[in-house]
Amino acid sequence: MPEQVRDRKRTLLELHVHLEGSLSPGFLRTLAERYGQPGVPAACLTPDGSRYLPVAGFAQFLERYKAVVSLLRTPRDYHEAALGLGAALAGQGVIYAEVTVGYGVLHRQGVSVAPVQLALYEAAAQVAQERGVRMLWQADAVRQWGVDAAWKALEAALRCGPGLGVVAFGVGGDETALPAGDFAPLLAAAAREGFGTTLHAGETGGAESVREAVLAGAQRIGHATAAGAAPDVLELMAGAGVFAELCPGSNVATGAVACIQEHPLRAFLEAGVPCCLNTDDPGLFGLSLRGEYARAREVHGLSEVEERRMQQEALAACFAPIEIRADIGTKLVGDS
Repeated sequence: MPEQVRDRKRTLLELHVHLEGSLSPGFLRTLAERYGQPGVPAACLTPDGSRYLPVAGFAQFLERYKAVVSLLRTPRDYHEAALGLGAALAGQGVIYAEVTVGYGVLHRQGVSVAPVQLALYEAAAQVAQERGVRMLWQADAVRQWGVDAAWKALEAALRCGPGLGVVAFGVGGDETALPAGDFAPLLAAAAREGFGTTLHAGETGGAESVREAVLAGAQRIGHATAAGAAPDVLELMAGAGVFAELCPGSNVATGAVACIQEHPLRAFLEAGVPCCLNTDDPGLFGLSLRGEYARAREVHGLSEVEERRMQQEALAACFAPIEIRADIGTKLVGDS
């Protein structure tokens, strides 16, 4: 199949995308005007305001992320952000996305979670009706803020629950701050309540961080990049069926890998670790999911068979209710 035809037709699933990291430069400027904060776009965007400035390493990325998130303050802001992400996903041929929302950040900022989640639920319904993209939500805690704060985020997620589109709970942030094992009881509690569970690991930490995340009970690992150089950890992931949410473009942007050629995508595929590609923070890094797959074909020799298998594995690993899974599966079959 010619590359341009294959690229246009492929139906995609996105399992690792942060709503806060999806804000377009234009929407960031809108929020800055809304709240009288011109310094935020001045610090984050190029002089013409058309794109985000590159970051020099993960620490600067976290500072950039905090600046952007500071402008998300009300349910209206989150609703508009979700509509913007939905439009972007539809333009890339994405039919399903599990979108991470910073519940830990909302608590830290003193913002009530329930009205925000209701706004997100309503935005997702609008996106599904108007654009044919299903969006469900993952509540996220921040590792460096501690286990107690993470429990509060989980409690808020449980109060919202599947009725408002929340299907998963994860822990992101600085993976080097606390051991993954500290969050094992939290993940177990989330799983008992029917939530899917994820942990960020192997992005800035080493392969041992990924091993710890698997042993802590995470069903999916965000990034898992460092495991690519550790055959024993890849074997552990493959044997346990733990899914890797790979984010090559993001890893290059934050300096987790030096260049796209060094991303270990091929190691995951050859080890039989279920995985798919994701954009992580597409607004901040100027990424698209379709572009990630195109680059993987060019740089890593991703074949059509491998790409199709990744979508099927993403479907198997997603946390959607069975009726939504069935609908996605039908569309993937039609795309093959």
